[in-house]
Formats: sequence, structure tokens, C-alpha cells
Amino acid sequence: MASSTDSAPRFSIVVPCHNVRPWLRPCLDSVLGQSFTDFEVIGVDGASADGTDRILAEYAAADPRVRAITLTEDIGLGPTRNAGLKECRGDYVLFLDADDLYTPGSLQALAERIDATDRPDLVIFDYERIFWDGRVVRNQRHDAFAREGEGVFTAAERPVFLTFLELVWNKACRRDFLTLHGFAFTAGYYEDAPWTYSTMLTAQRIATLDRVVVHYRQHRTGGNIHATRTRRQFDIFDQYDRVHAFITSDPELAGWRKFAFDRSLDHILAVLAKPERLDPEDRAEFFHSAHRFAKRWKPEGYAADRTSRGFKRWMLIHDDYATYSTLKLSSKVLHVPSPRKAVGKLLHRGDPDPNLALYGAYWFQQYACSPRAIYEKAAELVPQLRGVWVIDADHIQAIPEGVEYVVAGSPAYEKLVHRAKYFVSNMNLPKELDKRDGQVHVQTQHGTPLKTMGTDLRLYPRAAQDLDLDELMRQVDRWDFNLSANRYSSEIWERTYPSHFEELETGLPRNDRLLTATLDEVRAIRAGFGFDDSNLVVLYAPTWRDAKDAVRTPAGLVDLGGDGLHVDLDRLAAAAGENGRVLVRTHYSLAKGAPEVHSDRVVDVSGHPRVEDLMLAADVLISDYSSISFDYANLDRPIVLLVDDQAFYDTTRGTYFDITEFPPGLVARSPDELFDALRTGRFAAAEAAKHRQLFRERFCEYDDGLAAERVVRRVFLGETELPPIVAMADRKPAPSAYRP
Repeated sequence: MASSTDSAPRFSIVVPCHNVRPWLRPCLDSVLGQSFTDFEVIGVDGASADGTDRILAEYAAADPRVRAITLTEDIGLGPTRNAGLKECRGDYVLFLDADDLYTPGSLQALAERIDATDRPDLVIFDYERIFWDGRVVRNQRHDAFAREGEGVFTAAERPVFLTFLELVWNKACRRDFLTLHGFAFTAGYYEDAPWTYSTMLTAQRIATLDRVVVHYRQHRTGGNIHATRTRRQFDIFDQYDRVHAFITSDPELAGWRKFAFDRSLDHILAVLAKPERLDPEDRAEFFHSAHRFAKRWKPEGYAADRTSRGFKRWMLIHDDYATYSTLKLSSKVLHVPSPRKAVGKLLHRGDPDPNLALYGAYWFQQYACSPRAIYEKAAELVPQLRGVWVIDADHIQAIPEGVEYVVAGSPAYEKLVHRAKYFVSNMNLPKELDKRDGQVHVQTQHGTPLKTMGTDLRLYPRAAQDLDLDELMRQVDRWDFNLSANRYSSEIWERTYPSHFEELETGLPRNDRLLTATLDEVRAIRAGFGFDDSNLVVLYAPTWRDAKDAVRTPAGLVDLGGDGLHVDLDRLAAAAGENGRVLVRTHYSLAKGAPEVHSDRVVDVSGHPRVEDLMLAADVLISDYSSISFDYANLDRPIVLLVDDQAFYDTTRGTYFDITEFPPGLVARSPDELFDALRTGRFAAAEAAKHRQLFRERFCEYDDGLAAERVVRRVFLGETELPPIVAMADRKPAPSAYRP
């Protein structure tokens, strides 16, 4: 069915938003990808600080069905929904939280059900909880849909549907029904309760759809506001006051008083039982507030059920906190710390040394990447900070003269690990490393993610072979800071590594050199390879293929013997022309020896210690799904992507977007296309440059040459006012030395 912007749509879908950038795109995509298209989406942003409003604006600009409303302050979930409700034009109104999803085909099924039941006031549908680790848990009362969901009914006729959780987003509401009765959301937490009772008890015609429509996201980090320790949990009493006042105001609803009273006490007891919602010092006050609530609304002649649940209600009614707290304490299992950890704490007492930082890169095998850039900038800005590199015993030669290091696993390493205040690395640190109180871990990452990462790997079994999500999350929980080169990366890091780190949108420190190097420095790097200004230098840097070149495990990548190469290197050198030269860099995780070549114009640089120098030396990059394309784009030089196995890669590893739809330059579907592009010069044509400019604007957002300084000032000096991002138009990438 085609949508229409001239007439009222079938559905208005209100999406309230506040600081939800990791989840908003999947949410909106789940709506806009529905087979039924006659709807409008009204996204309402409550003064987000993380760029949520920009995502809404982007979707609104791309799809006329999306409207974006930006509020000047965060007014809370209920009032934010009200702001969207005022803008609705649809026949039916739905509410979808910005971190949840619609399942495919749901709106079509909902429209058909509305037609089959002759436009009821409400349609209730089912949902599933989806967890960060991929688990899916069905609504516990889902069987009620098949058992009692036939036809059209009132709540009095099928009260089971009021025993569901009080939710707003599991219902479609006829808009003129809402308008007639003036329904609106209240402010505060638990705003679903008064809305649910008032709409359900008022509706004369309720229908159900026995289908999972919503995937209700369960955040590992307690992203749900109801699972947040705050005094606002006390809002539950005000909300249920409204419920009972509504019921009391209508004599015809008198029969609901005991039902609503029991339900409200059960909900209050559920909040009281959850330590993640209430601070220990607030628990007694909350209990006594619950008693006062019960005293206000206890129906005449009420007697608690003779069940364990009834006994808990009885304790609230009689304000017996002593018994409640005693029973609660007796149900806990005492935790005795292991002797090993107890001894460890004794051995490593004392605060970490605030002037000691450990650095590591690529599983302690290199002196490289963003940790190196941060180390060198810290030496300049924080000279009192002692920086020590951790290096594997087999790779000590990677450490330059004058750089202090310690061998991983040695007694000296064990001592420094427990003394250091800071750990800076581009990989997860060893799982046996216990993080002490007061220590600070900085995860620099090593690129912008195109291929799927973190928890998303579970969707690709071959890429996630032996992936231990629990262990991965234990490691991620040690991160205090995580670096990002652009908003796109931030969304992915926050979604795929669900923890409590601070996202540092500083740019990637290793890319600073691409913005600060001089022409003389570029020429010196090229001279080291035997190249001069007349040489067109091509850098070929492919990524690795899961289950073909390497396999990922919790300990890192395991080499399978592949080389990752997809072209004949001699033919590549020939296509680059008489003065063309080729640098070949295979992925750092692959141990295969030098690639087989016969041309003296091809140089294997797989073991070169600094990829930034390879990028500076090159006049054109050839890659595929590697993150190096995002880095190289900072130089504003030509890029060609060879994607001859895109279907295979999408199946085995997957990407966050189709890079051929938004490329950094020219796209070649075969080696022959690649060779032709080099021979004819199409790789540097105007069309390729146009793609590159759009790519740079999106993905080189923060890389302006000052990333390392921002990190050093924020992490080591504790500053919060950091150097501002230099506008793209004001940046001067390192110049190319090529003079044809």
C-alpha cells in the first residue's frame, strides 16, 4: 500500500527520544522498513545532548513520513509523548520507545486486525523482551491472546488483559477515541499506569492481535529509566493516586477498586524489591510511603489474600517494615570473597600511582596506533607522567630506543600492572588482569567500524566462533574512556559494547599525523622506500576474511594461513604505469610470509611499524572493507574499493552499511575493473572526488590533528574544556609528493 502525504495516514507513530543515539536508527529503520507504508512517524526529542536530534532531522529530511520535533528542555517521557500526540493526524495512534523495534510485517497485520474488528477503540498486541546477548523472552501472559482474545470486548469482560504490565506501547489507540475523552500523559516516572487504566476502563470496544509486534529492548546497563536509582521512584505513589482517583470518580467502576488496589501494591512491592531502583537509605522511607498510600486507598472491607503475595501486601497495609526487612535479609545468600582475591587485596594495598601509565597495542606486539600518539603527546604535555610500554617477549625489537618498556607476563609487569593509574590500549587487556579501584582504562579502538563488532558478532556464527560474550563484557566493563572518530562510530560503540564508559569524541590520535605532516616529511618517508616525486605510489591494504584468512576468538584473531590478497600484484604494478609503485600491507593478524611477486616495483610493507607513514607515502589507496579507508580519507586522496567478494563478506562477517552505496571513491567489482581504473585514471576523476568529499564529511568528522591533545587533556589532566574541532574547510591534510 502506498503512503499519502495529502490525506490522513492510517497510523501515527509517536517516538519520544532523549539521549538515545545508539538505538534510534535501528528503531526508525524497523518502522520505515514495514511492508505497510501508510503511516507517519513523529519523533520528539527532549533536548538530547548526544546528537539524537540530528539523527531525527536526518531521517525527516530523507523520508516525508518522518517529522522531527525538537523541545528546548527535557520535560520527561509523558509530556514528550503529549507533544507528539498533539501533532498526530492518523486514524490510530501508536507509541514506540526509541530503543525498541517493530517486527517485520506488524503494521500490515495490525491494519488487517483493525478492519476485521470494525475499528475498535484499542487494539492490544504482544511483545518480546530482547536482551543484549541475543536472548529473546516472551511475554509471560502471551497465552491470553489465544485463550481470550477473540472478538471485541470490554476490560470488564476480559479482565486478564489488565493483568499485563502497564504499558503504553503495546496498544494502538483510535485517535478520535483519545480526543473525545481528552486522554493525556502525566509527568513523572510510571506514567504508563494512569494511561493504561483510564484508556482500558473507558474503552467500549477492545480487540487484540495475537502477534509479537514490539521487541522490547532490555539494556545491560539499566538504560530503562525505571531501573535507575533515584528519588523519582517515589513518583509511583502519585501515579497510582491518579489511577485510584479515576476509578473512585465513576461509581460504575467501583468493582475495579480491589483489583486496582492489589495491582498497585504488587507494583510498589516489585519496585521495593529491586536494589537497582532504590538506594538502601531510601528503602524504609519508600516502605512507609507505600503504607500511607495503602491507607488512602484500601477498599472498605478489604482482606489480604492468604498467599505469600497477600502477606507482602498485609505488611505494607500494617506498616510492618521490621518484618519485611528481616525476611528480605534472611533470603539473601551471604557472599564470602575468595581467599585468592582477599590475599591480592592485601598485597596490592595503596592508591595507584597517578604519574604512571601503561601503554599497549595490538596484543602487545607493536609500538603503534593511537596509544603511541597519546604516549608521545603526553610526554610533551604531562612530562611528570611516566609512560611504560607493555611488549610481548618475542616483539621487543618493536620498541624504539629510549622508550621505556616492560615484558608482558614478567614479574616487573605484574608489579607495574598493580601500581599504574592509567592503561591505554587499542585492544582489550588480558582477561586475567584485575582492575583495581582508582585505575583508569582508555580504549582507543583502531579505526572506524564498517565490519560488525562486539555483541553484533553473535549474528555471524563463522565470525563469532568461540565468542564468549560474558568475558567480552567483563573486559568492556573495565573501560573508563572509549575513543571515537565520528558520531557514526559513537552510535556503534555504545550499542555493541553496552557498558558505562565515557565516549570521547576526540578523533583518533593516530590520524593526527595525517593532518600535521609536512611535504618534507612525506618525501622523506617515500625516499625510505626508494620512491621520488615522479612515482605514483599505490597502497594496497585489504582486510582479512573470517573463516578464510582468520577466525576471531575471545583471545583475538587466529591466523588460518590466508594472505587476504585478491589481486595479482604484478598486474597491479603494471596497471599503475611505468612510474607506478605498489606498497602491499596485509592485515596485521595474518602471519603468512611476504606475498609472491616478481615485479621490482612491488614492496611488501606488512611488517612496517607505522601504518600512518604508509598512508602518507601513498597517492592512492586500494582497499575493501578495511577501516583504513576511513583513515586515509583524511588525506583527501583517491581511494578505490575492490569488492569482488561482497556477498561472501556480508554473509560471513557483515557490515553496518553497504559501503558501495556510500563509497569513499571508485568501486571496482573485479580485479580487471580495478586495473582499468588505474590505467585510465578514472580512480582520480571528478565523480570519485565527489564521493570522497561526502565520505569525508561524515566519517572524518573529528580527525583534525588535535585528537591526541584532547585525550591527554581529558584523561591525564582532567580537563573538560577541550580544544574545539577544526572545521573541515579549515583543515590542511598532509600534501601528496606526487608530481607527474
